[in-house]
Amino acid sequence: MSLSNEELKSILEHKIALLENSHKEEKNISLEAVNSIIKILGLPNDFGPLAHRYFQLHTPPSLIWLHLSECTGCSESLLRTSLPDFLDLIFDFISLEYHETFMSASGHQAESHLEEVLEKKDFLLAVEGGVCPIDPFYLTIGAHGENGYEILQKCAKNAKTIFAMGTCSSYGGIQAAHPNPTKSIGISKVLKKKVINIPGCPPSDVNIIAALCFYILFEQDMALDEQNRPLAFYGKCLHDLCERKAKFEAGNFAQSFNDENIKQGYCLFKVGCKGPYAYNNCPKVKFNSKTSWPVAAGHGCIACSEENFWDDFGFYEKPMSNKFAYNNFSIILDNKIVHNSSNNELNSDNILLDLENNISGIFYQNDTKINFLDFSFETNPKVFLNNFAKTKMAMTLVQNYQEQFKTYYNFIQENYNNESKISNNILDLFYFIYPFISGKELSHLDEFLDLALAYKFKHPSKFDFKTTINEQAKLDISKSMRMPLIYILGGLDKEAIAFGLIFSLKENLKQALKACKNIHNKKQILIHSNNEKILKLFWDLTSV
Repeated sequence: MSLSNEELKSILEHKIALLENSHKEEKNISLEAVNSIIKILGLPNDFGPLAHRYFQLHTPPSLIWLHLSECTGCSESLLRTSLPDFLDLIFDFISLEYHETFMSASGHQAESHLEEVLEKKDFLLAVEGGVCPIDPFYLTIGAHGENGYEILQKCAKNAKTIFAMGTCSSYGGIQAAHPNPTKSIGISKVLKKKVINIPGCPPSDVNIIAALCFYILFEQDMALDEQNRPLAFYGKCLHDLCERKAKFEAGNFAQSFNDENIKQGYCLFKVGCKGPYAYNNCPKVKFNSKTSWPVAAGHGCIACSEENFWDDFGFYEKPMSNKFAYNNFSIILDNKIVHNSSNNELNSDNILLDLENNISGIFYQNDTKINFLDFSFETNPKVFLNNFAKTKMAMTLVQNYQEQFKTYYNFIQENYNNESKISNNILDLFYFIYPFISGKELSHLDEFLDLALAYKFKHPSKFDFKTTINEQAKLDISKSMRMPLIYILGGLDKEAIAFGLIFSLKENLKQALKACKNIHNKKQILIHSNNEKILKLFWDLTSV
């Protein structure tokens, strides 16, 4: 469990007191560099003077930096740091004892020094590159003919903490892409100790240094996500930090790489940017001493901080549309029998997720049957467009849709009246969105479900639904109804949009079901629908 800021401050104050009592000689440390690190770590400003004082007095810890199966891009990123300067970093913040690219020693002298550091059993380990444990001869290094797997195990054995620097070390990287002839994998797959992943191809120098400095300051692990990535760096969607996001919201997309509108800040989603699927702080910290980052320079994010990014996100200069897929991750519905839970009586022990055309909701029973889900929305596409186009950004989005999908827009204008129609049925979402992405009405629910089932990627283009839990679970989709317009303008196909809608709906229903189960002390969740595909697509919600 990660520590609170007060607990971290207490640790730092205690360490400073011990150093001051030992009468350590003070080093000249840049306060600006320390404040920059504290900011990236997401710590309050009052940590700056404390961290600065600690770095003035501390003895830099030894760092071993290994090179395994990689391209040295992570080290190149590290070289370009400015806060702190690279020389200040390796002499005042850390003691870089072994790095095959930077060290002056070579051959037996370098290897001899590595063995001396390993004997001290008091060092940090950073690993750049994946490991080949199954066919280790692919990574045979040095005069002794040791392979990378053996060297990794030897160095990791007594390391105080271990960092996987870069996507290759974290997940295997590009060399682990299909068909992966060397069988490269991330180092955490072969180590018993915990590994802190700092993915990126390469990661920014800021993330590398801040991760090292956090451990040096507190000797504690940072708050990590489910992939052991620091939340301070990888906790937010890159798309939400991007300077081009406003253009995305307005449906202003670059149509090609020679589009002059790229210089005007148009969104790069249509030419392959994977920012909405990636978690990293690149727009905030940038690269090369905060000079720039790929999207600012005119090329889309390739989601390089995500596992299997090379295989799972399709062609890196095209959107995640089926026609640009070279793998197939589409959902296959097997012949497994899914029991329609309408045969099960709603009682005091269970919750019923009802997904029917005439009624939908999350029902539970105390004395009477009660719907836990608060949900309603405007289902008339024409009325929605009229109500939506109130702001300048929304008007631009609708105008772009009208110009680029004139047939679809005209169909909506000609086939729907001006009367508002509010629904509280979840399945009406599918009927509402279908005209925007196809230019015709949805005749049967299966048409929409088949689109979602045919999508070839595993990563969804999400709808920004929001669930708020009080006495009921309020599912707010008002801000998401623009998403079909944005996505279709951004080059996604009907399959991608359908898959994204169902995924997002399931994620929010999962939150609501879990809350209902906890609040009302229920034991199981049942699903009712007369549509077999609905049952099979949503069956996993019964295990919440």
